[in-house]
Amino acid sequence: MDQYLIVLKDFASTHALYAYITVSLLALSEAIPVVGTVVPGSTLVFGISALAISADADPWILLLAATAGAIAGDCFSFWLGQHYRERILRAWPLSHYPQLITRSEQLIVKFGAASVVLARFMAVVRAFVPLIAGILRMSPWQFYSANIISAVIWASAHVFPGIMLAAVLRLAGASAEQRAIIIVSGIAVIFVIFATRMYYKTR
Repeated sequence: MDQYLIVLKDFASTHALYAYITVSLLALSEAIPVVGTVVPGSTLVFGISALAISADADPWILLLAATAGAIAGDCFSFWLGQHYRERILRAWPLSHYPQLITRSEQLIVKFGAASVVLARFMAVVRAFVPLIAGILRMSPWQFYSANIISAVIWASAHVFPGIMLAAVLRLAGASAEQRAIIIVSGIAVIFVIFATRMYYKTR
């Protein structure tokens, strides 16, 4: 196991670009309907940030990658809603999620543009609110403003804790392999918890 982790660390340190791309894609996936409900993007962004920092990746580029991915994901979903309207809700697989669509509509009606910010930190509906906002014809100016603000906050809230974890483990004297074991184990535990919660929510 130690040998595999050494290989993982060495790969991350010499291919930091892959870490940046992965973080960006995970952040983007959070806002894609259905995909965002099954991919624990938040957890993985946190874990990959910690692993990448342990391998000396640039923390500011990680933050920029996560922010850009989050903005792009919401913009794409909003565009889908604007252009395909209610037709997309009747198509597979969205037709199987009427409750989440209703919850997203209620959130937008109640909070307006602020719902885009709130949804970013709410499990499940965060993948539907940008789409529904487009369908309900939310003002683009309001949407994009809320999107950018929420993306910066969300990215900071997930990348910086990963950076701090890597720094604490390094200060504690943990070797690169030990840091990798702790971080990967933590990701695995959180992933199992996430999967269990999703299983019971969909029952």
